[in-house]
Amino acid sequence: MHKQGMWKAMHTVRPLRPCQLRTCVKLVTSFQARSWVSSSPFQSTKDPRSELVRACQCGQAEPHAAAVTGIQNLSALPSDKVEEVGKKNMQLRSILNRTQWPSLTCFEANGRMYDLPLRTSCADPGTAKDATLRLLAGFFDGDGCVSCHSNFSLSGCTLSVSQSFDQAEVLMLLRNTFGGAITADRMVGVGLCKPVLRWRVCGQSCRRAARLLAPHSITKQKQLLLAAMWPESKAQREECKTHLRSLKDYDSAVAGTCSWEYLAGFFDAEGCIHQRRGAASLSLIITQKYPTVLECLREFLEHNRLADVSCRVRACARMHELAIHSLPACKQVLHHLLGAGLLGKARQAALAVTLTRQNAASIRAELADLTGNQQFAKRLDNAGYARARRIKAARQQVACFERRGQRQEAESKQYEIEVWRHEHKLLNGRRENEQLLEYIRYIQSLHDSNCRSSVAYIT
Repeated sequence: MHKQGMWKAMHTVRPLRPCQLRTCVKLVTSFQARSWVSSSPFQSTKDPRSELVRACQCGQAEPHAAAVTGIQNLSALPSDKVEEVGKKNMQLRSILNRTQWPSLTCFEANGRMYDLPLRTSCADPGTAKDATLRLLAGFFDGDGCVSCHSNFSLSGCTLSVSQSFDQAEVLMLLRNTFGGAITADRMVGVGLCKPVLRWRVCGQSCRRAARLLAPHSITKQKQLLLAAMWPESKAQREECKTHLRSLKDYDSAVAGTCSWEYLAGFFDAEGCIHQRRGAASLSLIITQKYPTVLECLREFLEHNRLADVSCRVRACARMHELAIHSLPACKQVLHHLLGAGLLGKARQAALAVTLTRQNAASIRAELADLTGNQQFAKRLDNAGYARARRIKAARQQVACFERRGQRQEAESKQYEIEVWRHEHKLLNGRRENEQLLEYIRYIQSLHDSNCRSSVAYIT
């Protein structure tokens, strides 16, 4: 029976086809061409061949060497047509989505380097200024999390905030104010998703932090009060755990008075500075699932009677949005937010308040470099905006010709538009191709670099 079982097991393993075997040899050869052990702190000391096998078997992201194999062949050529460039870009995005970032060993904040993990500090929250507490309450309302310990005794709660590793200043402010530790998130960065840092505080420090944040909080006030007054008995803890979970399932916000510091913190976490159509036009937008906090912010802005400030909360796609569209009003609000301690979006705000018709193009380019990766390689550059405006103006001419009954002129202009649209799509595809290649090679260079601080300065 034992021999029969072994014979059956041997026959369940299918042999590799010749094309599969060639692929495996190619991948292994690519790895062998590299040094197995590097002095870089981001390199693994394990055999990359076994790492590749595990990644492929478990469906994980590919190691960097495998992920970038053959990307040189995906560079757009001058002779490539629109469809060919599009296919190459799809392949590059597929590779990028499987390319791992190096493991974080350090990070930079306020011009200083810190090793990871940054151990728990014993801060004295009693010395924190009210303005700082209002700022952090706003940020925690946007990006913070109150969770219950998953141990058997449900001993207490944890406050945590996660941020991209290049936005660590607010995490250091939280740690310096309330104590706690900063660690690298267990999920490594992959592709356009950068590595993440997490601040967390628990125990008595968590209770003190929750007590100080709760009076200034709106969306998470009930959760913070629950964490601050966590009961001693097991039965009551079970009830509080259930209650805490239920608070996250509906609009449990408590309407209260706002401040510029609270708005600065909340906008840092949830806000967006949008330059519309690349022109001298701004919008400030905050989107939330529930409307209570947005109504509080709207009332606060209207109560301050800033010139030209006209904002409203509207429902869109099961979300609620607070928006300000007037350029003078946006600049006024941003000036106040900068004065109140805006952190993560301070550079964007400082650029936006200088926006004029003369510098609109350069401001748009700089703002694009400071935003996240949600629209990576999809945003139009200045040349792309110029082409788009030309096409839009030509379409308006076609409509005018049709209203006048000038059918021949309309058809001629429409043909011209199709040529421009084809050129526009091709040039946009080539630019996307360049950016994708550059991003993949950049992540690759971090693995190969021996510079300890290389990861900390990526933007």
